[in-house]
Amino acid sequence: MKKAAPVLMIQDVWSRWTKASRAAADAGVRLAVPRVHRLPLLSGDDTIRHEVAVLETEGFEPRHLVRPLDDPAWAHDRPARPDNLKAWRVGDAFAVSLFRPWDSMLTTQWPAWLASPLFEGGVGDAVRIDWNARFRSSLFGSNRSYFYEEHTIWVTLQAAPTDSAFLDLEPIKHIDLRTRIY
Repeated sequence: MKKAAPVLMIQDVWSRWTKASRAAADAGVRLAVPRVHRLPLLSGDDTIRHEVAVLETEGFEPRHLVRPLDDPAWAHDRPARPDNLKAWRVGDAFAVSLFRPWDSMLTTQWPAWLASPLFEGGVGDAVRIDWNARFRSSLFGSNRSYFYEEHTIWVTLQAAPTDSAFLDLEPIKHIDLRTRIY
């Protein structure tokens, strides 16, 4: 009997808001969302991406999406989101890179240079990456408002994933790229 290959798993818990709810009563609802969630389903694929979107436009109610990493549907979801994390298998290990998000709209400082890969790990290892940023709502200046995003990303390679795989993780590396965004 052939042993099942480890599963590369990503969980991106992210929120988006505007100035309207930055310090209002909604801020408490946004900040109360956990930074790690149980998987709503296991797919049996060799990669899993679990995205938890917590958006001001949806009353900060978490929206869960689970698909394989390479599913083309990720490119067609709305609202658009920065796709600046790359994770890939390297034999029985994995590597992770993080790039500047939406460079033309980014208004906050981003680290000048991040190594690529930013992290490499094996089966059972996990990395947590936190980043936030402020973005212009318009590329050409017609809308001078801003929106804010914060991401908590978990990446791991699990031999036998369960629905609580992310809840049980202790990262061997925590990369915190959060900055002052107001």
